[in-house]
Order: sequence, then structure tokens, then C-alpha cells
Amino acid sequence: MKRTLLAVWLATTVAIAVPLLARSAEEGDLQYAQAGPMSADSGEHGMPGGDRPEMRGWPMMRGMMMRRMKMRRQDPQERCTDRLAWRAARRAYVEAKLDLTAQQQPLWDKVQSTAQTEEQKERQLCAGLKPGAEPTMLERMDRMQQFLSARLEALQAAKPAVQALYQALTPEQQAILNRPFRRP
Repeated sequence: MKRTLLAVWLATTVAIAVPLLARSAEEGDLQYAQAGPMSADSGEHGMPGGDRPEMRGWPMMRGMMMRRMKMRRQDPQERCTDRLAWRAARRAYVEAKLDLTAQQQPLWDKVQSTAQTEEQKERQLCAGLKPGAEPTMLERMDRMQQFLSARLEALQAAKPAVQALYQALTPEQQAILNRPFRRP
């Protein structure tokens, strides 16, 4: 009985996690976890279960599933404002990594100002989201269209400021801006 339950649980987990992993790999966001030191009861990857294919990658899949479940329970307004907060955090991270000179700082400030102006428009869209109610397909499409239009306007507004900043950066700084989230 325990084996049957384990097999059903494992099959369900794989059925849920494999599409998530495939999509993550397509988006280029898949990062492999570093395995711990090997021990007598661990396999070549240093994980319990060792060479058993059904156990490889389990910690990563579990974490992805937990994040997905949390997002489903989260209020749409909260998810929306969290997304805006993450973008602001990424801008702050990039600014710190660029280590801008006094001549480059005003150009960055213009990029930041443009981003904050456009962020306010998206924040208004976030405020209009209905908490708790499950939107219809048409409502979701309308909402998606509004957010995509706002993002497109933001990109169009930011492009001249980003171009001016990019041209003022050194090749090393340009490399950071091109790939800001690579780990050293």
C-alpha cells in the first residue's frame, strides 16, 4: 500500500513538475542546484537516492511547485505590486553593479525617472484588479491587453534614455547591462 501511494505521489509530482521544468528551460531561467558533498548513502550527484532518475532534481522541482502554489493563493493586486517591486529591485541591483561615474549618473537618473513614471501607470492598473473573484476569460484578456500596452508604452518611453546611457558606458559596464543577472 505504501509503495502504491508513493508511486502515485511520484507520478503526480512528475506530471506537474516536468512541464514547469520544460518551460523554465525554454525561457533560459533554469539554473542547476549545486549538490552537497557525497556520502555513503548518496549517489553521484550527492543527493539522497543517488542514481535513481525519479529522485534527481527533486529539491528544485519541489521549490518551483511551492512558489507556484503560493502565487495561486496570493491576491492578484499583491502579485501585481510584487512584480513592480521586483523590477525596482532589479534596477537598483543594476545601478549598484554598474558603479556609475559622475558623468553617467544623470543619464541613469533619467532612465530611473522614466521607469518610475511608467511604473505609476502600472500601479494604477494593479489597483484596479479585483481581489478574490475569479475573472472570466474575456476579463483576463482585457487585463492582459492593458498590461501589455502599458509595458509597450514604458519600453518606448525608456528607449531613448537607455540608449543615451548605454552609449556613455564603458564596454565592461555595457556587458553588465547586457547580462545583469549572471553570477560571477
